Amino acid sequence: MRASGLAVIACSMLLSARAHALDTEITSTTGAQGYTLRSPFGEPVITRRRFMQTLGLNVVDPDANADAMQVSFRMRLRLDADFGITPEELKNGGQPYQYVPGLEQAPVDLMYGYLDVRNLAGKVLSARLGRQYVIDSLGWWSFDGALARVELPAYLAFETYAGYEQRGGLPLSTPRFERDGVWRGDRTGLDASLYPEYLQSGPAPAYGAMIETFGVKHLHLRGAYRRVWNTGTVSTRTAGYLAGATPITISGMRMSSERLGASADLMFEEVGDLRTGAIYDLYSSLFSSYYASLDAFPAQWLTVGVDADRFVPTFDADSIFNWFAHYPMTTLTGRAEASITRRIDVAASGGVRWVETSDDPQTYTAASQGSVSRMADVLGRLSARHRTKSGSEGVSATLERGERGHREGTDIFAERWLQARYRLMARVSLYDWNDALRPDRSATSFGYVLGTGYRPGPLTNILVEWEHSTNHLVGQRYRVMAWLQMAVTK
Repeated sequence: MRASGLAVIACSMLLSARAHALDTEITSTTGAQGYTLRSPFGEPVITRRRFMQTLGLNVVDPDANADAMQVSFRMRLRLDADFGITPEELKNGGQPYQYVPGLEQAPVDLMYGYLDVRNLAGKVLSARLGRQYVIDSLGWWSFDGALARVELPAYLAFETYAGYEQRGGLPLSTPRFERDGVWRGDRTGLDASLYPEYLQSGPAPAYGAMIETFGVKHLHLRGAYRRVWNTGTVSTRTAGYLAGATPITISGMRMSSERLGASADLMFEEVGDLRTGAIYDLYSSLFSSYYASLDAFPAQWLTVGVDADRFVPTFDADSIFNWFAHYPMTTLTGRAEASITRRIDVAASGGVRWVETSDDPQTYTAASQGSVSRMADVLGRLSARHRTKSGSEGVSATLERGERGHREGTDIFAERWLQARYRLMARVSLYDWNDALRPDRSATSFGYVLGTGYRPGPLTNILVEWEHSTNHLVGQRYRVMAWLQMAVTK
């Protein structure tokens, strides 16, 4: 947040000095939904009345010379409130099975807010200051700090950044970009002996670097490195494992995550593409992910491809899950997409997914520890869509079946625009699923969605949806959702 505050101050100075030359765009998205969920066991019944609001601001200089320094500012705030939360869920000291530590009724977070400066040092250097996203071979990530990018004439670009990882429990922050396996937030007012697994959030210093090729025909290479530290207090165990005992904790600066990523893309416009990548987790000393995807274009109207990926779950270094075995999931699929006519598209895919476990639960013995059992799922999907000038309609079918159970069903959808302003939409779905480990949770579910929309102008859109689903586990479920999207430019 320190860097975000500096970015706001810098933007204010920029606006004051050059307001006559700037283009400003303000965007807004408003969403409201209400629904009630009943547990398959009857209780509890959870009622939700959610309201989500985003507000964005973009400030740019439209008259900036393409070879001169260019300065812009971009920001988006989000309010994600739930007015259906009961007082018992927020009350510390009430019913322990209802209270949820860290739950907020109306949290506000800054999605991004940064000052962007380009074309420095002869168009070689650019920089950002504030809360920003990083998108590289390690995936999506968000931090508060500074980033510098250098693009050399030799088709190479370097990025380096430093700051603080965005984490839940800190002002205007969300936990979406933290590593899995740790429950963090603000413990203010919470007794140290209660919920020791709920950790106090603290600043998370981080730095990283990236190198990539750019402007090279047919080839894109990228490598990335990132390290994040934990600084808050963490519980190691509860003293004596007795209820009400003060937990034993450690604090200080220590590793949260450290990872390396690399990707390589070969692209031939009329022939096909080959994309590969891998991520190595230095803390866990293993490859947590690697993938390969091959696309071929045998005809202008046909695309065929093969995808393979392997994923091993990894966690924050403070997580207790690091002490347990975690095994990979591997997926291999083939697919084809065809444009039968200018208005009709069809697509099909199928493959196999292997899930590995430490042993077979049916034959587990002390002597079998360390063995690996593999279970396979057969995957399939088929879809077709017909487009017209006023809308589209289509159907899709999904199949997932294996030793652990199955999930299969069909969706039918249609959408129409009337006079380019009024929108009508409908979707009907029928799905059946079976869980071999919990056969009592198997069910057949039917649902439908009806929606209508109105577009009063090119920058405004209104949408209302009604959803109803039913199965024998949860009975009847209803949800209503409304969206309002607006933009103002000047």
